[in-house]
Amino acid sequence: MIFEEETIFDDSNNEISCFKCNKDLEKSLDYKNYKICPYCDFHFHMSARERIASIADKGTFTEIFNKITTSYDEIAQEEIESYDEKIKTDQDRTGLNEAVLCGTSKIGSQEAIIIALDFGFLGGSMGLIVGEKIALSIEMATKKKLPVVTLINSGGSRIQEGVMSLMQMSKTVAAVNNLKNANQPLISILSNPSTGQVMASFVALSDIIIAEPGAHIGYSPYRKLKELTGSIESNNYLSEDFLNSGFIDNIVPRNEIKFELTTLLSVLKPTFALKKKKADTVRSQIDYKEINASNSLQLSRKIKRPKSIDYISRIFNEFIELNGDRSGGNDTSVKIGLGKISGEPVILIAQHREVLTRVSSNNVSRNYNNKIVPSGFRKASRALDMAQKFNIPCLCIIDSVSPELSLKSEYDGLAFSISELISKKLNSENPIISVIIGEGGSETALAFSIADSVMMLKNSIFTPLSPEEAAKIKTGDKRKANEILKTMRLTSADCLEMGIIDKIIDEPEGGAHRNHDESARLLEESILEEIISIRDIFPKTLSRRRLKKFRQMGEYSQKYKPALTEEMKIWRTALTAGVSSLRSGSKLKDK
Repeated sequence: MIFEEETIFDDSNNEISCFKCNKDLEKSLDYKNYKICPYCDFHFHMSARERIASIADKGTFTEIFNKITTSYDEIAQEEIESYDEKIKTDQDRTGLNEAVLCGTSKIGSQEAIIIALDFGFLGGSMGLIVGEKIALSIEMATKKKLPVVTLINSGGSRIQEGVMSLMQMSKTVAAVNNLKNANQPLISILSNPSTGQVMASFVALSDIIIAEPGAHIGYSPYRKLKELTGSIESNNYLSEDFLNSGFIDNIVPRNEIKFELTTLLSVLKPTFALKKKKADTVRSQIDYKEINASNSLQLSRKIKRPKSIDYISRIFNEFIELNGDRSGGNDTSVKIGLGKISGEPVILIAQHREVLTRVSSNNVSRNYNNKIVPSGFRKASRALDMAQKFNIPCLCIIDSVSPELSLKSEYDGLAFSISELISKKLNSENPIISVIIGEGGSETALAFSIADSVMMLKNSIFTPLSPEEAAKIKTGDKRKANEILKTMRLTSADCLEMGIIDKIIDEPEGGAHRNHDESARLLEESILEEIISIRDIFPKTLSRRRLKKFRQMGEYSQKYKPALTEEMKIWRTALTAGVSSLRSGSKLKDK
């Protein structure tokens, strides 16, 4: 093995052994097919052709723009000879005419454009020809309405070409902007290393970014950062760190990348759609008289009640979770991803709650972790943008009490992130369905629930604040929550009557916690019915209807007068209590 910069190359003159663990790789099929050590999972360098072969359907790759060769017009005279020698050396060694290999291909029977950078050719750096070939390939994808998959293995700058090399960043970004305007997917796969100008241009604009394990990625090369700081260890600045920081979507071993790509492309570029039967759907008969506030509160808080991940695993096929808000955060209390429900492509936004402990006295919110922080709302906004771009129905699953209330959340833009999500959901031109599966509390529930069709499971609740908080505000004693439950009108039946939701989804006898599988079946049927009924509505009509629906919601009338009057009493009491508290604090301070 030969170590050069941050990549490990094969040396045919030596025995094949792992650079990291020293195990013999001579008979390893993982190493032969994917250049992966089966013992320590170390990923070795692969050439551009090998990378393409690992993801493309056999015999489908056809190279494009291979006649474009290196130009010396923009290079200083004194640099030409040494630069020409380096180019020819790498051409002979790699069999490429430049650091990028572009072509048309099929991935899981889906036609796509593949762009592969090879670190073995001048570090995979982006010069004039590399930038031109990348831009031309993306422009072809735009014209033919094809997805683009980039395989990145690049570092540093093409310093011999000076500022003209720098200009390739804006060139490739311009091409990507046109691709985005055509609503075509851009997926990037990052290997070790993936740094420099390509990362700060077209790669960072990708819809989905996947990295191999243990890859050095980012703008600055690892060596440069180490020189500047002197404190970065080799196990830092890796793809795992960027996943935690919300800048990439997933880390996938090289031998699983083709399946990941095939699944993503089948969702983003579906080849068929379901149609609703003309026959009337047999609906379950829900007895609304059974729904009461006390029972709903207890059942919505059952520790064994299915959470979002329980439903995801049961109703989605080929689900791929995505990560990060692309702004430095990855709130795990919000799950986003792509998948299919009975073959129907769906983008998911789900609130995720974790059970911390069992409490014998009750099952209130202290049993749960993961309150949503600003990056969670931004993460949801990112998924919503993707759903609109590819015109894929968006499913929102709600189960949260309140956002994370702290100074850190405030300084990170809590109010702004909530309002941005609300605004985007109102204006989005793709179908949106939301379901409250447990507790729908406060602004977190509102922001996530805005949709063309809003549904609630029979025993879920929807409330601006918890009954305990409301009781404390109104009576001064949170233990008197049961006394004000009815006036809060938080049940699914109440919300349906007031026009806040569009449908109630039945639950198994005794509640959803009694039978997770049956509850998931009932939820899946309702989701599919709603998706199919609104999927083909003209996009602008969807947005216009949604805006009108929420603008008119809660218009003052005799119908809503009792509920509104009671709610105003609660908020008036809260305001009075708050003012009194401030005055008391001020008097104590004066003394």
